[in-house]
Amino acid sequence: MPDVTESAYVRLATKIWSILPTLRRTNEQLACAIGFLFGGIGLAIYFRSFVDLIAPIAIAIVAIAIIGPAGGWLAGAVIAAIYGFSRAQDSNRGLDEQEAENAAPAQAT
Repeated sequence: MPDVTESAYVRLATKIWSILPTLRRTNEQLACAIGFLFGGIGLAIYFRSFVDLIAPIAIAIVAIAIIGPAGGWLAGAVIAAIYGFSRAQDSNRGLDEQEAENAAPAQAT
């Protein structure tokens, strides 16, 4: 079995985050609350992305399998909240980078 290093996981995560659309600025606290209350379905509607539906639900299923049904649902809700917060920050950071790239050529002329 090939040895998969942490850097391979980081590269995979970076590719996944770069695929996700960054169309509008999002509120981190709202995304956190939506993730906690509604899970992946709420995040998919808020971010308008299918990946945001699958990722938190898959993590919640793994948490339920590891912890058990009683604590797994709470762990899934917390993980979805953290995912939503992180996704909103990364989305906003991507928009800031795009705005900086677009503003740089305008300043050069």
